[in-house]
Formats: sequence, structure tokens, C-alpha cells
Amino acid sequence: MAGTLDYLRWRGDLSFKEKTFNNVDASLLASIIYLPVDHTAKGHTLSEVAEKLRKLPSFQVQMQDLAGTQVLLLPPSPRLGNIKVLNWTNRLEKDPYPLQFTAATFRLTPDTIIIVYRGTDSSIIGWNEDMNMNYMPKVYGQDVAANYLKEMAQEYPHDKIYLAGHSKGGNYAEYALSVAEPELQDRIIRALSFDGPGFFHQVWKSPGFVRAESKMKTYLPESSIIGTMLDHPERVIIVKSTAPMLQQHDPRRWSVGRDSFVLAESLTSGARSLRHSFIDFNHSIPDKQRGELWDALFQAFDDLNITDVFQITAHKLIGTVRFSRAIMSLTPETRKYVLHMIGEIINAIRGNISLPFNETDFALYPKSNDSNKAPIFFEFYDTTVPSILPEEIKQRFKEEKEKEKREGKEQDKNKGKLQ
Repeated sequence: MAGTLDYLRWRGDLSFKEKTFNNVDASLLASIIYLPVDHTAKGHTLSEVAEKLRKLPSFQVQMQDLAGTQVLLLPPSPRLGNIKVLNWTNRLEKDPYPLQFTAATFRLTPDTIIIVYRGTDSSIIGWNEDMNMNYMPKVYGQDVAANYLKEMAQEYPHDKIYLAGHSKGGNYAEYALSVAEPELQDRIIRALSFDGPGFFHQVWKSPGFVRAESKMKTYLPESSIIGTMLDHPERVIIVKSTAPMLQQHDPRRWSVGRDSFVLAESLTSGARSLRHSFIDFNHSIPDKQRGELWDALFQAFDDLNITDVFQITAHKLIGTVRFSRAIMSLTPETRKYVLHMIGEIINAIRGNISLPFNETDFALYPKSNDSNKAPIFFEFYDTTVPSILPEEIKQRFKEEKEKEKREGKEQDKNKGKLQ
């Protein structure tokens, strides 16, 4: 099935006047933000940036993958190629908190800009930040993202604004909207998240989040992994993808028909099982203890000068040795808990991989919230918060089923009258 790069081939010659900006365009910009670009791109078009990258010796390895294809397609596709870069900011910091942050601002139309946030790259600092998001309701990078929005909004005070991002970047986009002042929230057209991890209830219950929730839209592939980490109270669209589960995190592998994503019926059983695995794991080890364990592990990586995930994953044998050294450098007590934590993750996956999602009570859980009936992930997953109980959910769905039957009978009667 066709993907977003095919869309760029098909529709890349149409301006935003001829065909308005859409979710597929936003996902492509959320991919472009991963390109190795810096602040010198300001004032240039994406076509000019692509031409420079294409000739850059250090980029030649990436010319063989999807990033390279995208770079080749930008110059002959004025729809995105003519977009002007207004700002490109990169930050990689250890102190005061781990921060891997990239954001860019692009000119879409004379009165509209889009701010795009990058997700996690291969840096250990970025992965450290991701682990923090697994147990901390708020991380430092979210405030940096919110400040970036505020700065760009002040620099371009007369523009309407789109926000977008992939993975962690999608979380940043929606969070930045949620904490913006009401006047700024009103200028924002929409915040689009592509396979973002969601939020803790402390965030999505805040007044700012509630006020702006209708402007948020999240797209998850049907076999989402990252998108199942936390709660999604905002509207979520489940997208078809024929790629293997691990590769579905890349929006360029999602299915596209003409100028929109092809919708899937629901999250797959595998993705829903993974969600329950995350829930089990999150409740098996206290937040404070998890924080201490992650801190110790990433400090060990730092001590061994492991700065990039590829140092662990690129070569199986060497990577295993490096990871083992990091584990062995921990104190005996910390090492014991790290190994326990890894075991808990494995046990959680094993314990949920065969949950009967098509039978018994699990069949009543909504598979997506595109129907506006309920969020994908109910608040009752967080056992620390009194919330909707499964019995109430069953009753709600029972009532809806009865309503559907009544409406079906009414339609049958009307058909009979017409005949």
C-alpha cells in the first residue's frame, strides 16, 4: 500500500492554495525535522536544504534509506520544497536535566506557520529523557517546548499556528498547547501528534489541557508501541500500516490514500497487549525506585563513554559486552534491582501477550476513540486515581448496543414502508 513518500510524488506539485495543508503534510514535516540540519537553515527553503544535504559527504549513508528518498523528493515537489525555514533550534544538554531537543518553525502561508518538534534520536541523553517520561508526569523538555512556542509566537505575532511532532515530539506539541496562555491557545489551529506516548493524568486533567483538548489530534499506527505507553484523552485516529510492528513507529510507513491516511479498524491485539504490559510494569516498581534505577544505569553509560544507542545495538556482540560492562559497574544492590526491573518488563509482556481481547470483558473495551465514545486508554489503568470502573464501562456499552438495535429496527421499518 502507498505511503507518505508516494503522496509526496503524487501531490507534491500542488500548492496549499490548490489543496489545503493536511495531516499527511504535517507527518512529512515531522519526519523532515530528523534531518541533520542546524540554525544556518534559517531563511532557506526546504528544497535548498535538501540540495545541500544531498551533496554532504556525512549524509551519504542516509541517502540509502527513507531520509535520502525524502531529500531527493523535496526539490521537485514545490508543495513542501518551497516551504521556508524561519527557525531551526538544536539543543543537547546533560544539565540541569537531560535534554535532547530539536524544533523548527516553517512558513506555510502568508499568515500561517507550523512549529515541528523532533522525537528521540539515537543519543543516550535522548533515551534517558524518554525513560524519565515513563514515570515522571512532566519532564524538562516539555517546558523547553512550551517556551519555544511562546518565543516563536512573539516573533510572529500575527500568524495562526500549527503544532506537530512525532513520538516524543508529538507529546511536546500537545503539551506546549496545553500550557499556553488562552490568548495563544486561540491562535493555534491544531496540535498533531504522530505516535506520541500520551500523558499522565496529572497533565491531561489540568485546566489548560482540558480547554485545548479539542484542538489536539493523535495518529497511532495499528500496531503502535510508543503510543501505548500512557493515556490518550484526546481524539485518536488509528492508521493502517503494512510494515512490521517495530517499523510502524515511522509515519513514512503508514498507508495513504490520495491525500489522507487510510484508517484501520482498531489497534491490533498485539498493541493492546503491550499497553497492558506497560500498565503492569508501571505498577510493579514504585516511581521513586524506577527513577533511581534509570539514573544509575545512565550514569554507568556515561562513565563508560557510551553516548549513542548504536554503540549498544549496532553490533550484537560488541553491544552486549558494552551493556554488560555498564550493568557490572553498578553497585551489587543497584545491579540486583536493574536486573529485577528487566525481568519485570519481560514478565509483563509474557503475562499479557495472550490476553483474550476478543472474548470476555476485554471485548467491551473500546478499540479506538475515533467514534468519540471514549478514550483508547481508560483512566482506570492508573490505579492511584479513582475513576471509571469496568462495570460502568460494561453498562455504557450495553446501553449503546441496545440503542443500536433499536435504531436498526427503526431503519428496517422505514425500509418496509418505502417498499
